[in-house]
Amino acid sequence: MLMKTKTIDFHVVEPHQRDIDKRLANWARWCNGSNVPMTSPMFRMMPPPPRVRGELAYMSNGAVDRMDAMKVAKAVAALPHDYRASLNWYYVKPISPRKVCQMLGRSMEGLQQLVRDARQMLINREI
Repeated sequence: MLMKTKTIDFHVVEPHQRDIDKRLANWARWCNGSNVPMTSPMFRMMPPPPRVRGELAYMSNGAVDRMDAMKVAKAVAALPHDYRASLNWYYVKPISPRKVCQMLGRSMEGLQQLVRDARQMLINREI
């Protein structure tokens, strides 16, 4: 008998965390050394995923705000290991969530909560 598992949508960003999500996306572009998202030409005209639709759908022209990215990098580096690792996975080096769960010893729900809590920690620290 097959068991149903709860699906985790890692693309969901709570409304009060959208500003920090935008800044973390800028940080990720800065970390990866590119102003342009690495998208196959075949998919460049696709609409953005649900988490960035609406007011974030077509944020600035893709230019990286280096000063803000450095502030975010310093704040992320000051986070505890698991929170820092979850943000690094989510924004900078996305790999299979299952592998990250194994590395951090968390469930999928736990990983989603880590990302959410890490964003909230940055908001609380007023970076």
